[in-house]
Amino acid sequence: MPILLSVQNLTKEFSGERLFEPLSFVLRDHDKTAILGPNGTGKSTLIKRILGKEEKTSGNIVFSKNITLGYLSQDVIDNPDHTLYEECEDVFHALKEQEKKRDELTKKRSRDPNNRQLVDEYSKLQSDFEAKEGYSYHYKIDRILNRFSFHKEDYERKISTFSGGEKTRVAFAKLLLVNPDILILDEPTNHLDIISIEWLEDYLKSYQGAVLFVSHDIAFVKHLADHILDIDNKVFTRYNTNYDNFAIEKKNRYENLLAQYEKQEEEKAKLERFITFYRPKPRFASRARDRVHKLDRLEKSSIIDPTHKERSLNIGLKGEIREGKKLIDFNDVSVGYDSPLISNITFTLCGKDHLAVMGANGIGKSTFGKVLMDERKPYSGALRRYFHRTRGILRQDIRSYSSEETLFEHFRNLYPKRSNEEIYAGLGKYAFTYKEANEKKLCNLSGGELMRIEILQLSRENYDLLLLDEPTNHLDRRSISELVDALNQYEGTLVIISHDRDFIDKTCNKVLYFYEKKGYYYEGSYEDFKEHDLNKIRQEEKEALEAKQKEKRDRKKEELLKKKEESKSRTRATRLSPEKIREKIDKRESKKKELSDSCYLEENYTDSKKREEIEKEREELDKQLKDLYAQLELAR
Repeated sequence: MPILLSVQNLTKEFSGERLFEPLSFVLRDHDKTAILGPNGTGKSTLIKRILGKEEKTSGNIVFSKNITLGYLSQDVIDNPDHTLYEECEDVFHALKEQEKKRDELTKKRSRDPNNRQLVDEYSKLQSDFEAKEGYSYHYKIDRILNRFSFHKEDYERKISTFSGGEKTRVAFAKLLLVNPDILILDEPTNHLDIISIEWLEDYLKSYQGAVLFVSHDIAFVKHLADHILDIDNKVFTRYNTNYDNFAIEKKNRYENLLAQYEKQEEEKAKLERFITFYRPKPRFASRARDRVHKLDRLEKSSIIDPTHKERSLNIGLKGEIREGKKLIDFNDVSVGYDSPLISNITFTLCGKDHLAVMGANGIGKSTFGKVLMDERKPYSGALRRYFHRTRGILRQDIRSYSSEETLFEHFRNLYPKRSNEEIYAGLGKYAFTYKEANEKKLCNLSGGELMRIEILQLSRENYDLLLLDEPTNHLDRRSISELVDALNQYEGTLVIISHDRDFIDKTCNKVLYFYEKKGYYYEGSYEDFKEHDLNKIRQEEKEALEAKQKEKRDRKKEELLKKKEESKSRTRATRLSPEKIREKIDKRESKKKELSDSCYLEENYTDSKKREEIEKEREELDKQLKDLYAQLELAR
């Protein structure tokens, strides 16, 4: 495969400190390369440097000739004055300008039909327009928007009225309309629902160009990536394999590196003992100096301690409830506001259940969560709660703070009865150092830090029932892994609303899936549910929709045939005289000849759109003539 991008010895420094060690790799056509690593290690910086949005410290980045790039950042679009369709049309700005120029040339040619320069200019413009598939860009917009679950009624909506998830889908739709040689994506599954994520996976798998992407969505990486670029301890390592094999290779590499490190440290210790013992003795001074030189060489080529890890979370969620004990019965429950969003919800939530709630954005998952936690009543149906339980909620829209308080000050005020040592210890468990606790202000916290704060506050209490709404948002792979461990040790009942399939399959043993305004309950993992039930449900819904559309088409066809018959009956009832019919025939035959002659006029011959219009008019005249000749036959 041809090389599209070559990165050679690339480094980046901030305030004199190197963010990552020199990096070299190539991106070939059709490669699907995932960039993995903890937050703050330089993944997004690497992407920005490749895009030329940030200066490099050293190294080279070389693209193949005439390569086009497409970039999706973590920041969603916000053009408040644009409608959805206008935003997508912007992608085809050059084609729209060509259309405008072509219309201007048509007007000029109508005033000056013998101007050869105008004819040549128009012909060249038309050929280029057709080569770029200018007539089909509206179809492309419709197809892509449909893929991202936008409907015709959304086309005229202002971008400012869309949610964050919808804006992400718009940005992605625009990117796919460009169809670049290299797609560069920074957390592409953020804000996307599970249906859009799974469609995106399938689309990118068959994408003809290369894809370079950062993601903490392990299921997405597993399904898409065929190369891994992993950063660990400031060192990027390229693995020419998929995620599953990468995990095995990384483990083996770590064990080999650890063995080399231990051997190295043993050798260092041996040299240091010799130097310490023999340096004071004149007889052995030269031998001791040799050992010093050897130790210096060893230090310069020293292997970094592979056991060094980033600060980890120490999440402890408290709760206790007897396994199998009934908590809530849902019997044909509907949830919604003015009308039901989801119906047919029937299942029993029991003690120590770990339930995943899944489905498209806006379908009603968060509304169901409010009903579950008794924050609102069901729209209809019977809901029975057996016991009053303590409930904890982690909401999708995590709080942002404007306060200038430090982390320590915030928790000092929040828990006045706790000692300073307890507060520092609590913050330390969530990877905040003593320095960060006293210097980091609430108003300056990142999304990941805010999420850690929310989880910390949940862990301060004892909850029998926990509802977590998109808990992996803003968390990196390491933090997600530690949250998985904590949730698997949690002794209460757990309900998780999430699109993260890998996270769901590692934490939940039951699924409540919302699809086409219905609730489907399944005892097992999401992957099992998808394989055994969901694909079948989607196929049935697809067939039902197709049957409905066919019925609509058949009904419309019948109505048209009926109207045609009625029209014929009226024609027969108001039959004209043979003379009048011949007069109409003559007019249409004359008009038909004029149209045929006009096809050979230069201004029409080179204008495919005009030719198409003429042909349609001729076809209509043929139909009219056929009917008139039939009437003439009857009138004789």
